[in-house]
Amino acid sequence: MDDQQTNSLYKAEDILKQLQTVTTLPPIPRVLQEISQLFNSQTISAKKVTTLIEKDPSLTLKVLSVANSPLYGLRRNVTNISTAVIMLGMREIKSIVTSIRMAATMKMKSDKYFNPDKFLNHSMIVGILTQRMAKDLGFNFEGDGFTAGMLHDMGILIIHEYLSNEFLQIAGYSAQNKTTFLESEYKVLGLSHQEIGEFLTDKWQLPSVLSDALQYHHRPGNSKENNFLTAILHLADYAVSKFESAGIIWDENYRVDNSIIELLNFLSPEGVDEFIEAYKVDYLEAAKAQII
Repeated sequence: MDDQQTNSLYKAEDILKQLQTVTTLPPIPRVLQEISQLFNSQTISAKKVTTLIEKDPSLTLKVLSVANSPLYGLRRNVTNISTAVIMLGMREIKSIVTSIRMAATMKMKSDKYFNPDKFLNHSMIVGILTQRMAKDLGFNFEGDGFTAGMLHDMGILIIHEYLSNEFLQIAGYSAQNKTTFLESEYKVLGLSHQEIGEFLTDKWQLPSVLSDALQYHHRPGNSKENNFLTAILHLADYAVSKFESAGIIWDENYRVDNSIIELLNFLSPEGVDEFIEAYKVDYLEAAKAQII
């Protein structure tokens, strides 16, 4: 191990130790516990879930907005929660409700580099597109695709909120050197939002498949749990980065990881771009709606 690698390792360890001592770091959201208890109940039913959601008009509107997003690919308009539960299934509804509720609990500062609304809508669209692409490619991750997409950039939120000076250094380094945000994170911190996302999901005691997807969503070939989920999450994130017109600085210069070519049976890098192009019109329609 050379001196540069050693310094990066020390930086990474220091950052994680620093985060361990942050008392205001979000604990496992209470809503996550409540929803998990509800859906794991022996007496759970579609009717009970429908009644629970319909008690909250704001939640009802957002669930229907997700279900009716062009990116979700449903063939009929969903006008009520009962229909949404039937068409999407309990696992997907659980993931959607959990993600929306978790987003509502997040406290985020706004500045020239970080717009909370853009961050949340980007995350939601990546979640929807991950779920849609998985189905189109013949995979069934139930609700995990949506949740992984919704949470994939949580590490960036943590850096912005709790390591604000370092966030500015990363943004500055990326702009000055024309590197990806990911490369700049490693340069400044010795680790990236991927490892910080994994740290947070472990703290929240989320399933290991989600922790793995967050840790490797830029390097899906390194995934140790479900590399197909991680590869499709990467593909969806890459697609959204290509389609976005609004400036999301951590998605500038986004590069597709070539491991997905073999994992998802593409013939070439050009085949990846041809595949994602089919989702552009639906993305543009979905992006007009502010779901969160």
